[in-house]
Amino acid sequence: MAQLLQIKNRIKSVDSTLKITKAMKMIATARLAKARVRFNKVKPVYDRIENITRRLSNIDITKKNILFQKREINKVLYIIFSTNRGFCGGYNTKLFSFFEEQKIHSDSQEVFVLPIGEKAIEFYDKYENVIRLSIADEIIWEKDLFNQSRLIMYDIKKLFLNEDFDEIYLVYNSFRTILFQQPKVKKLLPLESVESKDNDDIDYIYEPNREVVLDRLLESYLILSINMTLIELETGEYGARMSAMDGANRNGEKLTKKLKIQYQRARQEAITRQIIEIIGGSGTLRRERDE
Repeated sequence: MAQLLQIKNRIKSVDSTLKITKAMKMIATARLAKARVRFNKVKPVYDRIENITRRLSNIDITKKNILFQKREINKVLYIIFSTNRGFCGGYNTKLFSFFEEQKIHSDSQEVFVLPIGEKAIEFYDKYENVIRLSIADEIIWEKDLFNQSRLIMYDIKKLFLNEDFDEIYLVYNSFRTILFQQPKVKKLLPLESVESKDNDDIDYIYEPNREVVLDRLLESYLILSINMTLIELETGEYGARMSAMDGANRNGEKLTKKLKIQYQRARQEAITRQIIEIIGGSGTLRRERDE
C-alpha cells in the first residue's frame, strides 16, 4: 500500500506540473504572436535604413565623422542581451557559450562585458571586467522598447565618444524561426565605411546633400540596431519558451503514462497478494477444523 500511495502522489505531482507547463505554453504562444507582429513591422524599416546608411557611408564622406573613426584596439566592449526569465531551454546558455568562444579569439588586450537582462547579469556577476548601465536594469518588454533602446544607445554612444572603448559589439540570439535562434555578434561602433561606387546615386536623390542626410540618419540607425536586437531577443525568447514547454508537456505525459502503468501493476500485485493471503488463511482454517 505504501508503494501505491507513493506512485499515486507522483502522478498527482506530474499532473500538477503539466497544468503549469501547459499554461506557460499558452502564454508564450500568445506573446509570441504579438512579438512576431512587432518583429515583422520593424524588420523591414531597419533593413531599409541599414541599406541607406551603408550606401551613404563611403570612405570619402565618413572621414570626418567620429563614429566611423577606427582606433588601436585596446579595449573592446561586448553588450550581451539575455532574457529576464528562464524556462526557455538552452536559449541563454547557448548564447553565453558562444560568447566565451568569441572572447578567446578576440585580438584586444582587454575584453569588457555589459550584460543586459537578468540572466546575463546573474551569469557575469563575478566576471572581472563588467560594467553596468542603470537603464539596462529597467527594461520592460510591455512598454515602449524604442524609447528604452534610445536611452541605451545614448549611454553606449557616450562610452565610445569618451574613448572608454575602442570597439563595441552586440551579442544576441538572432531570430530565424520559432525552433531556431542563432547566436550572433554584430559590430555596433565604430561604424564601417564602404568604398564609394559610381552608381551609388542612381536610385536615391539626397537633399540637401549626402553628408547632412547621413548625420541625421546615424542616430536613428543606432537606435534601431538596439531596438531590433531587443525585438529579436523577445521574439526568440517566447519561441524558445513555447518549444521548451511543449517538450516538457510531451515528457510529462509520457511519464504520467508510465506511472499509471506502474500503478496498475503494483495494484494488481497487491490484489494478487491479498488473494493469496486469503486463500492461504482459509486453507489453514480448514485444516484446523478438520483436525
